[in-house]
Parts: sequence; C-alpha cells; structure tokens
Amino acid sequence: MPVPDLTLQQLRAVRTLAASGSFTKAAAAEHISPSVLSRRIKEVERLLRVRLFDRTTRQLDLTAAGHAFLLMTGAVLDDMDMRLGRFMSYVAAQSGTIAVATLPSLAAAVLPGMMRGFLLDHPEVEFEIIDGAADDVVERLGGGTVELGLTAHGDLPDGFCFTPLLREQFYGVAHHSHPWSARNSLSWADFDGETVVATRPGTSVRAITDAAFSKHSISVSHHFNACSAATIHGLLRAGVGVAALPALKLQGFGLDDLVAVPVDAPGATRVTGVMYRCSQDLSPVAARFLDFLHATEIDPPRGVSRVHEGHTGVPDRWSHAGLQLAD
Repeated sequence: MPVPDLTLQQLRAVRTLAASGSFTKAAAAEHISPSVLSRRIKEVERLLRVRLFDRTTRQLDLTAAGHAFLLMTGAVLDDMDMRLGRFMSYVAAQSGTIAVATLPSLAAAVLPGMMRGFLLDHPEVEFEIIDGAADDVVERLGGGTVELGLTAHGDLPDGFCFTPLLREQFYGVAHHSHPWSARNSLSWADFDGETVVATRPGTSVRAITDAAFSKHSISVSHHFNACSAATIHGLLRAGVGVAALPALKLQGFGLDDLVAVPVDAPGATRVTGVMYRCSQDLSPVAARFLDFLHATEIDPPRGVSRVHEGHTGVPDRWSHAGLQLAD
C-alpha cells in the first residue's frame, strides 16, 4: 500500500483539531477559516482512506484510527518543530559555529576579548579557532574550512576581501644587554649588520621586514628562521639575535623581560583585520560577528591603534572604506 504524501500543514491541522475539539477554535489557532480547515481534514482522511474524527452537531471525537494517527505522527511534528526552531535560531544568528583562521598574535591578544563581548548576546554560538601564519589563513579560507580570517593586510589573492581593524607599531626586540636598551627609538638602519631572528617566509611579519630591509638596502643575517613565537622569544632571551616584531606579538606572548624599542620609520607598521572570500555568502552568525568586529571598540594595548572606516574611494579589493586611524 503506497504511503500518502501528507504535508506538515495537514499533520498540524489534525493535531490542532484534536486538541481543541472545535473547528472554530482550531481554525483560529491555525489562522485559517473553518471551511478551509474542514477541507484540509477531509483531504487527509481521503488520502489515508480512514475517518479520523466522528462528527456530530454537538461533539467532535477522535476515532480509534485518529488516536493511532496522532500517536504515530506526534513525534514527527515535535521533532520537526524542534529542528525548525533550531534553524530559525541559526537564521537569526543566535546559534551556529563561527570558524576563524587567525594569526597567533591576534588569537592571543585580540580575539578572546572580541569573543567574550559577542557571546554576551549570543551565548549559544560556538567558535572554532585555528591559528597559523598568514599563508595558512589564506589557504584555509580558500579551501572553505573557515569563513573568516584574522590576518595582516598584504597582496590579496583574487576573490578575497579585507576589512582593516588595527594598526600595529613595529618594535626592535633584543636581550636586555643589547645596546638598544639605551635607545628611545630605532630606524630600519639600526638593523644593518644584525643577526635577525626572523619568522619563516609566508608570514606577515617576514613579508613586512623583508620589504623594509630591501627598500632601505639593509644587510642582515638570517641565521635563524623560526616557525613559532615561542622559539623566537627563546632565541631572543638567549641573546643570539634581534627581531622586528609588531606590537601584538609583544602583547600576546609576554616579552616583558626583553628590550622593545619602537621603530620610527616608514613601513614600520602592520595593518591587521578580517579577510573573507568576496563571493561567499557568510553564514548568518559569521556575518553578525563580522559586523560586531567592525562596530566594537577595544582598549588597544601599547603600540596598537584602532582603524576606522573613513571616506570612500579605497583600493579596489578592499571591501570597506579606507583607513583612518583612531586618535
């Protein structure tokens, strides 16, 4: 015997009528007229080939088949209502998972506070945080394993958009016995002849420092290329070299026992923000978090300024208005 193709609307009509015992009350609850409800019930009975209700002028009762029908379909409606409720919560950006690839310094120094503020109004949202270098962030965005990337601005691959959030000052970092301990500021020229403890190629810091050293014809020795911040900081503490690091690297990984002198020179800053694929429709909760990142003020640590959206007429592949530093 073929299974009849009943709609959720029809199933709900039967349940509402059984609960109210009145076509008038059930029709009001379903926001339809009694005649429409009557036709809907008759159509269900026709498809099922069985009477679900005994009707008299004064009373409406479920038949045995009607009781069995409600018993077997009630769980379906309850489950569907629960699942639709969850979906509407997802659509309203009240639930869901936000997958973010992020630079480790942003994951340590900025993202936790942003998450805490967002979760105050979105307590059911979950975060999946994957930290890695700038090229790792792009790779994960391109592969679709994350929706948002917190990274440094650079040469954007085709199809990617970037919204700036922060501007970081670069610092020359060294052991406390280094001559820089007596300086108030540095220039790129002060790195000439130094052994630089550098991040690996493909990181945002390495791209910025390589460009600066090349532009100013600075000769440095890269005896140490480290993959992790912990390794860089260990080498610096051992006094085997110096490093050029942005402010959030200092804030996020605790370098209070080292000398950190601001580099006062062109190009000695790093702009960080949110990257995403321009053509991708973000999930509701990711889109809401992106808006939250734009609008939320932070208390920036030393050497970090908030970047706000300014006037229009910005570089082509930036998704929002141009840079304007906070006071």
